[in-house]
Amino acid sequence: MKTSKNSLLEYGILALIAVLFLLVFSYGTSPLFIDNFGISDSAIFLLIGKGITAGYIPYVDLFDHKGPVMFFIEALGWWISPNRFGNFLLQWLFMATNLVLIFKMGRLFLEKKWCWVPIAFFLLILAATFEGGNLTEEYSLPLLLLPLYLATKYFKLEPLGKAKHPPLYALVYGICFTLIIFIRLNNSVFIGAIVLVVMIQLLANQSFRNFFDNVLTFLSGSIFVCLLVAIYFLANHALGDMIYGTFLFNLKYAGGMSGISTPEEFVKFGYGITPVIFSFGMGVYYLLKKVSKEIGWLLIIGSLITFFSLLLGGVFYHYFILTTPCFVLAIILLIELYVTNGKKLIQENYRVMLIGVLALLLITVGSYLNFSDQTVREIMAEQPNNSYYEDAQTIKNLIPADDLDSVLGYSVPAGWFLKAEITPCYKYFTMQEWWGRYDPQVLIDTNTLLENNPPKWIVLNNDPQQNQTLYAVLAMKYELITKDTVISLYHLKNEQIK
Repeated sequence: MKTSKNSLLEYGILALIAVLFLLVFSYGTSPLFIDNFGISDSAIFLLIGKGITAGYIPYVDLFDHKGPVMFFIEALGWWISPNRFGNFLLQWLFMATNLVLIFKMGRLFLEKKWCWVPIAFFLLILAATFEGGNLTEEYSLPLLLLPLYLATKYFKLEPLGKAKHPPLYALVYGICFTLIIFIRLNNSVFIGAIVLVVMIQLLANQSFRNFFDNVLTFLSGSIFVCLLVAIYFLANHALGDMIYGTFLFNLKYAGGMSGISTPEEFVKFGYGITPVIFSFGMGVYYLLKKVSKEIGWLLIIGSLITFFSLLLGGVFYHYFILTTPCFVLAIILLIELYVTNGKKLIQENYRVMLIGVLALLLITVGSYLNFSDQTVREIMAEQPNNSYYEDAQTIKNLIPADDLDSVLGYSVPAGWFLKAEITPCYKYFTMQEWWGRYDPQVLIDTNTLLENNPPKWIVLNNDPQQNQTLYAVLAMKYELITKDTVISLYHLKNEQIK
């Protein structure tokens, strides 16, 4: 009974830590930041989630190139409570789950008092990379940490002669892997490292029956998720649209990405990637210490896969959230070696390697303390950021209520529509020129709409646009009604303003 009460107290403290962190750093959804919608990605997700609750179909009525599970999560938040609060509650659930899983993973190796240390390091990385929250990397974390916890739990038992990997674990891996694929494909690669190490270990042990049982249950979990997603989109005659938005567009997007192309991006990436450089070094050191070769290899392969997946993408701080699973495991293993060996650790073999690992840890902590300090200063100085939609209601009031279903945005942040409480009338409602860089069909379809079936109202970002067809249509068919520092409102000339 005492143990149960202690666990409840610990989970309660972790839940409290989770909500306090989100109140400060999730400024895109936090109740402390009114009328704020974070960076553009977060606002797009919120808008599509809101649209789903009103009967809109992702990719058909409102487009983005993230997976449908992300939009279903957003819709669930709006269903629980509108205007971001339901989404904040879901974030709280996800963040508390992260902290509980890290704590439980720590307990596999450490006494309880030490398990708070990886929690602190985890939050340090998030503080610097959260970028207002409500992003795909955040929602992927519990689905990465759960397989990591189960795999490390299994590998801890392996030296005891219990080498059979539970097929139920593989089922969880398959479900989590596929859920993340339908959130954001790149986020799932770490589970690939887990599955690879488990497969190699089973084959090395000649546990062929167990190997095939796990393959079947992994595939069963993956197919189950795929079927649920497919049924929804087949029922709404939108399976092809979903496949395009989730996979085909992203192939073009990845093909058009330049990766790290400037010295500034290289420096930014170098600082951001330090957690997995440290975890890679820690994996090598753990392997050399011959504590657990499977866990050592898991950390090495997981770090390498994470490193290269981030290297091939753009340099956005929130991408580095994905370094945390490897990082917290590396912290746990380092503490385990210290607790087990004490001062003897520095006197034993591989002292140079240990010094290198500790130096990498200091560099990581120093870098992220600096990033976190910058983040806090920026939040205090710039949030809530209403610059894009401070006059949204004023402009909305110029549009007759009967026309609110015929408003197209062009390069207008999704947060503007959330503030104005307008749902765009066309699926490409923001970032058209960014998306058009990777698939010109986005601009072709948008221009076709403007020329053949023009909406009654267009809300246009005042920044110069590359699409000259847009300006030609505006000059021919529309008149400027009003303009603020960021947005211009145009009305179709042959339409009577009521």
